[in-house]
Amino acid sequence: MSLKEFFDLNEDVQIGETSSSEYTSEGGMPTFDRVPFRVRAGRQPNLNTFVVALRQGDGNTAHYGRIIAGSELNLRARPASMQKDDAYGMRRPDIRPSEQSPDLVWVMEIELLGELHLHDDTLSITEPHQLPHTGQPVYELPAGVIPRLLDIPSPEERDGGLHLGEIESGGHTVSFLLPVQAIARHIAVLGKTGVGKSYAVGVLMEELYEKQIPMLSFDVLGDTEQTAAELEGRHIVAGTDDFRIPYSIIGLEEFLAFIPNLTSDQRELIAAAYGIVFDEAMGRLEEGQPLNISFERLYSLINDIGSSINSRATPNAVRRARAALSRSVLLTDQPVGWTDLLPQVPLVNIYVGHLGQWQRNLVVGAAARILQRLRRRNHIPPFVLILDEAHLFLPGGGDLPPSTRVLREMIRTARHDSVGVVLLSQSPVSMDRQILLTCNTRMLFALDPEDLRVVAGQIGDLPEETVKRIPRMPRGTAVITSGMDLMRHAIIVRIRQRRFTTHVAETPDLREAVKQWRKQHQEMQ
Repeated sequence: MSLKEFFDLNEDVQIGETSSSEYTSEGGMPTFDRVPFRVRAGRQPNLNTFVVALRQGDGNTAHYGRIIAGSELNLRARPASMQKDDAYGMRRPDIRPSEQSPDLVWVMEIELLGELHLHDDTLSITEPHQLPHTGQPVYELPAGVIPRLLDIPSPEERDGGLHLGEIESGGHTVSFLLPVQAIARHIAVLGKTGVGKSYAVGVLMEELYEKQIPMLSFDVLGDTEQTAAELEGRHIVAGTDDFRIPYSIIGLEEFLAFIPNLTSDQRELIAAAYGIVFDEAMGRLEEGQPLNISFERLYSLINDIGSSINSRATPNAVRRARAALSRSVLLTDQPVGWTDLLPQVPLVNIYVGHLGQWQRNLVVGAAARILQRLRRRNHIPPFVLILDEAHLFLPGGGDLPPSTRVLREMIRTARHDSVGVVLLSQSPVSMDRQILLTCNTRMLFALDPEDLRVVAGQIGDLPEETVKRIPRMPRGTAVITSGMDLMRHAIIVRIRQRRFTTHVAETPDLREAVKQWRKQHQEMQ
């Protein structure tokens, strides 16, 4: 069997032959990276179509790639000739002749991705190492072959992948399934406002739900409340009795952040007392006991430690700790139940949009610390942490909030704890670069040029021509790239349009919204 027979290639899918032309961006000659080809008359291959160029004289070897550029040469439309015709009043009515004309030719470029080798009816894929020849017949690859080229699950291997959308090639589509293993190595979903990020994450949540992988989401904009309800999950508002943080286990830096404006002596006393409380809490955690170490226990320890060293700061340290903790709606010294939800419900959505950013950072950082410790002791199952508006919690720069330090540590080690992380952001330029680099898989929607420059070096093998088109990508279309061991090439994916949960984050029509507002107020009057 030859490759032509293996892929069932015929005249209907042949679109041209490799050529050597001066009308392409790389000098016009086949190289190990780019291959020009003449498009046959009547054929109109699309941009990004996957193609294969069969090697002449060897039916078992071929080069494959995707179309990244093209140009039209029209000998009748040369500027000098057109100017001369105008000057003499001899403009041709048929300046663009039939595609069968010898005066018209299309030349397109293939970005070379690899070589195909067929031995004993077994297909293998390697990096390009043989120079392509001119005259090789070029065929559109059947869409069903593309998952194999990408080394991702095929539509028949549904259990091994997350169906996020479709890949288009040659006017046909095939399902794109992201390997399930990508979740444990973290995903960054990046794009400017209104391009489909939250919709795509809703698709991802549906897939995780079907795979029975628990999720915990920190929701800033309230977009996930409806999804949680429809996925049989729980929506919890931070700062209510349903979601408070046990102070005894959040960690020293996170705890001290709840008690502002301490002197160095007061800070030292409280830190020493909290260290004892924390050790007690860790012991209870190991034994599976409730973490209900009372605030009074902390105040008593501050008093005892202060008295033992005759510190004048003792009364004020106790007073400041008591005042801060009594006012806090986020911390508690009682047992909490929200961590027990992860084994019980598919999605726990924690709403933090009503809090100030400082409080949000503390909530996310403290909760991440608790979840990390519970997971390491196997008290909760493996899960996926989803963080909306991630640039607010993981900002770049030197003055890092507590959440950044905790999340950075969690993301760096989460794969070993069987925890996946999904980060959404409309501003990659504002995010911590180390975190972005740690995310092995990226879903890039339309980005502003400044944000695109931040991630341009992390887009895999996409050519410069395709990268430049990212700011103009239509809504709902993303470039998805991952590690070579998970997905061989970066790919453009149309996020699947059918969801079985409701998407509530559509961009509003302000004119229609104003009409509705006026109508409601007139009816009320």
